[in-house]
Amino acid sequence: MCASAARPVEDGRGHDARGAINMGFVMDPNKCASNGNGTCEKARSETEKDDYDPFSEREVSRQYSNLGAFFHLLKGGLGSGIMAMPMAFSHSGLILGVVGTIVTGIVCTHCMVILVRSAQTLYFRLRIPTLGMGETAEAAFANGPKRLRPLATFARNFVKLSLFFCYAMSMSAYIVAIGSSVQQMVEQHSHKDILDQRIYIVALMVPLIPMCQLRLLKHLVPCSFIANSCIVAGLGITVYYIFHELPDPESRRFGVKDIQGMPIFFSTALFAMEGIGSVMPIENTMKNPRKMTGWTGVMTLAMTCIVALFACVGFLGYLKFGDNTLGNIALSLPTEEIPAQVVKVLIGVAILFTVPVQYFVCAEILWSYISPYVTPARHRLGEGVTRAVLIICCMVLAVAIPDLDLIISLVGAIFFSALGIFVPAAIELVVDWETSDRATRFGLAGKNGALIAVSVFTAVSGVYAALYEAVYKPEAQPSP
Repeated sequence: MCASAARPVEDGRGHDARGAINMGFVMDPNKCASNGNGTCEKARSETEKDDYDPFSEREVSRQYSNLGAFFHLLKGGLGSGIMAMPMAFSHSGLILGVVGTIVTGIVCTHCMVILVRSAQTLYFRLRIPTLGMGETAEAAFANGPKRLRPLATFARNFVKLSLFFCYAMSMSAYIVAIGSSVQQMVEQHSHKDILDQRIYIVALMVPLIPMCQLRLLKHLVPCSFIANSCIVAGLGITVYYIFHELPDPESRRFGVKDIQGMPIFFSTALFAMEGIGSVMPIENTMKNPRKMTGWTGVMTLAMTCIVALFACVGFLGYLKFGDNTLGNIALSLPTEEIPAQVVKVLIGVAILFTVPVQYFVCAEILWSYISPYVTPARHRLGEGVTRAVLIICCMVLAVAIPDLDLIISLVGAIFFSALGIFVPAAIELVVDWETSDRATRFGLAGKNGALIAVSVFTAVSGVYAALYEAVYKPEAQPSP
């Protein structure tokens, strides 16, 4: 999910910095010959049959072991988004919530797997060792069916801009969450409403603008460590509260309150557990990239653990707090108790130090588009101004929509359904189409067509349901 404290990500200077794929790698269409079954043999060309090994050309000094990649995927998935799962269950009910979490996890995992497999196919075809997610989309279309090749640059820009808006809106959600925590703490100790929530959000500009000027990943390592430590500690105390005087399951809904609840559930679950932005950077730095996929692959094992933990937290969190569950479960804890106040502080600090890590991605993508228009002598000043303006824009969005539930649902519905489902399905379809026989093409079209349809339906229904919920949101009832 985007809401991770310390996941590797594509950015303008890292994996996505190379920009456009060298069109010298585009395979010669004249090498395409019919095999009698209407199948194009060009991708079975000599580049795939020789001894070229893309994985042997990678930098050895910075490679992860399988265990290291597993923990990076696990750490990436277990970000602050896990605290939103009880709110997702409040829209689905207990049983449908568990089933929906498992289904969402299976879809997310499959889409990550087909993205990696498609990229690894392109390594051999193009004789290059690594590709970022945007580069994979561009290379897929540049070497796909002839009619789709003009879309290659659009595909890369679509992925990069989707990543940008995904992380930017996620940061707005973080800022709202921090503002809500600070407001609760101030009102608890002052015993009265002093300021509007928007004032607390605006005040966050003081620490965030300088924090978001960090331009090297190594300087963000302490931020990641602090954020992860606070999330673990805060989640531990929250689990104590969840198990303390746990209500009878029969006191909670087992199914949806209304049909509009399920799109919001899926949007929130996608926001919480989707980690598509971290997949290619981790694969690019593995010692054994072939172990990334498969039934016993690193990704499958990591996502199994993530889905199981998310289902447990969502189930137990909703069982404890019922329909009063808020967008961040820490906000649902009793404000008058010291341990609960500690959790709010810990989660607030965790999210505060998560923002610079996520912000790095947005700033690098945006700067990659702006930098060509700035003279080299003014690059440092220009990048600093760009970073300051961007974080201010995120705060303006947070002030305009200070509703954490709404932002989470919209980000999940629009951007995670596009990046996590639509893009991998489209890439696999384009990469494998001309190398498949007619029966395989039929299966590819059916399976990936269904995934694309699910993505579009999730986006449309999720946006509608989130906006409907925001406009006609009922008053919360006391939870027994």
